[in-house]
Parts: sequence; structure tokens; C-alpha cells
Amino acid sequence: MSNTAETIAMRRKTRTEIIRAVEALPPLPAVAMRVVQVAQDPVSSAADLAMVVSSDPGLSASILRAANTVAYRRAQGTTSVQQALVVLGFERARNIAVSSAITSRYAPDALNALFRIDAFWRHSIAVAFKAAELARKARGLDIPTAFTAGILHNMGRLAMFYADPAAVDQAVAEAMRREEPFDEVEHELLGYDHAEVGGLLAEKWGLPQAIRDAIVEHHRAGSPDASLAGVVAAADRFCTAHGVLPGYIVPERPQVETPADFGLLMAQVDELMMLITHDREGVAPHRE
Repeated sequence: MSNTAETIAMRRKTRTEIIRAVEALPPLPAVAMRVVQVAQDPVSSAADLAMVVSSDPGLSASILRAANTVAYRRAQGTTSVQQALVVLGFERARNIAVSSAITSRYAPDALNALFRIDAFWRHSIAVAFKAAELARKARGLDIPTAFTAGILHNMGRLAMFYADPAAVDQAVAEAMRREEPFDEVEHELLGYDHAEVGGLLAEKWGLPQAIRDAIVEHHRAGSPDASLAGVVAAADRFCTAHGVLPGYIVPERPQVETPADFGLLMAQVDELMMLITHDREGVAPHRE
């Protein structure tokens, strides 16, 4: 086979693998899509969010559990979703609802080897909080959309894992061995990358164009600017540089100097992770 023919065959295989990855990941549940729509609607209210949350028992439980934590618990406790939203505040409740609605579909698997879905979500939520912070400082950017884009920015990698867990684990092992970014090794070994897969997923799910662009561009966008892709890219770089890696943990990772606000960021992340993973420890991913 000539070099040209080999290249064409490889491209065909890569395209097949990309489509297979897109098809392998179960779709976002309808309630997650409704929560995202409400979160991004500038005229939505706590009542709108309460209506969506109340339609799903799991989501309702997450919101009530958050409202009844030590920090928010009242003498008689919180027993309704509407009351819980008042106790938590709209922004925090919205973040919990978006995170819980999306992550509950793809729960951790106790049998995962190197690529760990719990670490994947921890990175994604850290990027979401950081992207929202950067969007708040910028002009003309919607904060809820930045948070949602942050959570979803790496969904292509999760799809790749669903399609071929062994290959993704191999890429993680190689990245750890070389001490190189996972993204570079991923493309080298698998022939395609999660940003492309993620963009196709976002299109398939009918997500807003700004979120699709942020997913596709989150490794190519430059410094944070007036674009959603820019703040998501900057948030991703910040989290990765400070050891919050996208789906894996490096044992005995060298300590890096962290800025003062990093501890606050991770406190938010750990609190939210505790809330959304409650009672889902060791639950296998939902595969169809």
C-alpha cells in the first residue's frame, strides 16, 4: 500500500473511531438539558429552577441534601425544593442542579484502572468554577453559561473512554510515564482528540453554539478575553497546572506554588463533589 493510501486508510479509521466514540456515550438526560436551559436563561427564576428540579427525584434529593448540610441546616430542616432554593441561594442551587444533572448519568466505576471518572468530574467542576470566576471579571460573558461549558468541556474524553477504556488507560499510562500532558499523548496514540469528539457531542445534543465552540477550542483558545472559549481554556490551564488533572491522578506529583485563591476554589469543588457523589460511590457507569 502506498503512503497516500495508508494515510487515507488511517483517516477513515480515525473518522470511524470518532463516530464510534460519539455514539458510545449515553445522551444527557432530558432533565439535564432542561436544567442547562433554565440556568442560561437570563430571565429564569428560582421558581423555574424549582419546577425542573422537582420533576426528578434524584435531583430533588441533591438539592435537599445540600440545603440540609451543617452550613445551611435549620432547626426544623428543609423539606421542600422551593424552600431549599431559598436556603441555598439561586446561584449555588443552580450550580448544584447543573452539576448533579450531568454527572449522575456517568457515575464512577469501581473497576476503572488509570482513567478515573471521579477525578474526571473533579477536574471538570474545578474548571467550571474557575471559568465562572473569570467570566464574572470579564465583560459581556454569561456566568451560568461559563459554568456549564466548564463542566462539559472534556465530555469528548469521557466518550472516548466509553468507546475504548483500554486505549484511554494506555494513553494515561504513557502520559504519566513521559510526564507529558495527557492531551498530547492522547492525540499521538489514538489519532484523534477529545475536543473534536466533544464538539460533535455538543452538536448532537443541541447545545448552544457558544458552548460548542468552547468545547472545541478549549486547547486552542488564547488568553482569557471576551470569548467563552477563552475563559474555559484559561480555567482548564489553571486547574491542570495546579495538579487537578483531567481524569487521573499522578502519585507523588511535585508540589507547585499555588495562588491564594486556589484553596478557596478547591474547597468549592470538594463540597460540590461530596454533594453530587453521595450514595453513588462505586456505581458503574450507565451504559446502553
